[in-house]
Amino acid sequence: MLKEERHQYILAEIRKNNKVLSSELSQRLNVSEDTVRRDLRELSDLGSIRRVHGGAVKHQNEINLEEHSEVSSYIPFSYEDREVYSKAKKEIIAEKAISMLNDDFVILIDGGTTNLELVKKLPKDFKGTIITNCLPIASSLVGHRFVDVYFLGGKILPNALVTVGYSVMNELKEIKADVCFLGTRSLDTSRGITDIDREEVEVKNAMSKAANKVVSVATSDKLNTAQPFLCVSVDKVNVLITELDTNEPILKPFKDLGMEII
Repeated sequence: MLKEERHQYILAEIRKNNKVLSSELSQRLNVSEDTVRRDLRELSDLGSIRRVHGGAVKHQNEINLEEHSEVSSYIPFSYEDREVYSKAKKEIIAEKAISMLNDDFVILIDGGTTNLELVKKLPKDFKGTIITNCLPIASSLVGHRFVDVYFLGGKILPNALVTVGYSVMNELKEIKADVCFLGTRSLDTSRGITDIDREEVEVKNAMSKAANKVVSVATSDKLNTAQPFLCVSVDKVNVLITELDTNEPILKPFKDLGMEII
């Protein structure tokens, strides 16, 4: 059984029984308990489940995405897999995001594969400054001769390929950018942008405070979902960019809060 199939099976069992045991999954899937624990860790890192001793349970903040989206509940774990997941939607978002940029802007760009698509679509003649804590984004900007690229160094989170920690936070205190593009795992109208990793959340929050305008880039399956840790409160998100037409009903509650919808 492929990893994606195991993940789907685990999620189905948790939806049905509200919990799973590692030992039982090992027998049913005919894999080692180490493999099961790795699967549970990956799903937990995505915010799909909550790991507990001996297994996992349904995430307390889980919201049924089927009420809001037609996409599959499975989201790839590895950075490489996420690059191709919903790629067409991310390309639409990237095109919209590019329309916000002017030459000589100072731009903060958080991690995430949607932001990576944004950078890939950046015109080669764009002139400006880009500051990022994401390794793939910094690397992809090497060919832009008119862009000054600053990489925020720190401890690297392997699953997200972003840097976190004191050195990143300290550098951000001295920056005031024109705009900040935040990769978004979850966004709802009651809390705002939320995520699953405490260290990454701290950096996202610091980035938002270091910019005049905060932009959430999010495929529509991320809307009306929530994770444990708050990145940016909903009143601090100035712009929401999705792949949807701006008149889609799911976007109205965000528009009513005063967000600009692109």
